[in-house]
Amino acid sequence: PPFYIWLACLGAVLLASCHAMIEFFLTIAAIRPLIKEIRRQALSRYGVDFSLEGHVFMAIRTKFLLSTMLIGTFPLFLFSLAVQIRLEGLSQIVAQQYWGWAGFILLLGVGFAYIGAWLLTQDLQRPIRQLYRAMNEIKEGRLIQTSNLYSDEFSNLIAGFNMMVRGLQVREERNRKLLDSYFAALAAALDARDPYTAGHSLRVAEYSVLLGRLAGLSEEQIDLLHKTALLHDIGKIGVRDNILLKEGKLTAEEFDQVKTHPAQGENILLQIEPADAMAPYLEGVRSHHERYDGCGYPDGLKGKEIPLFGRIIAVADAYDAMTSDRPYRSGMKSVDALNILDAGRGTQWDPDYAGMFVKYMKAEKKVITIR
Repeated sequence: PPFYIWLACLGAVLLASCHAMIEFFLTIAAIRPLIKEIRRQALSRYGVDFSLEGHVFMAIRTKFLLSTMLIGTFPLFLFSLAVQIRLEGLSQIVAQQYWGWAGFILLLGVGFAYIGAWLLTQDLQRPIRQLYRAMNEIKEGRLIQTSNLYSDEFSNLIAGFNMMVRGLQVREERNRKLLDSYFAALAAALDARDPYTAGHSLRVAEYSVLLGRLAGLSEEQIDLLHKTALLHDIGKIGVRDNILLKEGKLTAEEFDQVKTHPAQGENILLQIEPADAMAPYLEGVRSHHERYDGCGYPDGLKGKEIPLFGRIIAVADAYDAMTSDRPYRSGMKSVDALNILDAGRGTQWDPDYAGMFVKYMKAEKKVITIR
């Protein structure tokens, strides 16, 4: 009968759908070893690696939603069609009564299958999204662990991810300490050339960090400022000892040699790889002898044209230079050096940073005197 043809078409659609689902998952399982072998061949023959680079051809939501819906509804539709064939010989009234009841069961089954598929998909997507967000944070340089709130195999996966992050944190901290030691060692090696300036770079770094905190710089900026201040005089490595260690007054020609050290310091740092890692320190090293009125060196920058780190380090450098002993003079008293800084605000030094430093140091001296 023609009615059987319609039933056969519906049954064919059901079977084809189930066959397609099974073939889909079997094909995925079969193609992975092939892709692995092609990748190995490409690497060994041509030195070329390839991957999907995170491209999603089929979302896990679509894959699981369709699969679980089909698994949940296939038995219902197949049973309904089979019963319809068995009921063909009965009266039309009985058939109508059957389909009234069967239709309700089908709707209920389809609804339950959809809700179950949606819940299962959400349960799978949640930890995947969580891990994806955490990986993006790590890509941006923020080594954060993610919360482990799962009781299935995802718990092991997230625990392994957090263990990896802890390992990266330990390595990052170790690298940070090594880098800090590297900068401090360079500063100490430079200061060791002259016993009268021993510790100068370390003190300038401390004063610079103090100024950075007073100015409200972020911790990341303060760290960069500290390292820049440690290296601010690195260019003096290129200045001859007979000039650098001279006890008397320098001649004009000798002073011109000393004035090359900011640019030489920048050139030295430009030789260190990777170049982008040293880039944040270059401006401060080059500009720490610029004057706010434009009469400094090496570029004669004026006012806010002078990079931020250069303006801060200039104040710290001048204060330590004035209060430190030299072969040809004794260091000034702190209050006298602060008065000179105050008088030079807006001409030699940035008025804001010089003012902050003077105000803080004078208040600190009063506190120390009272104690």
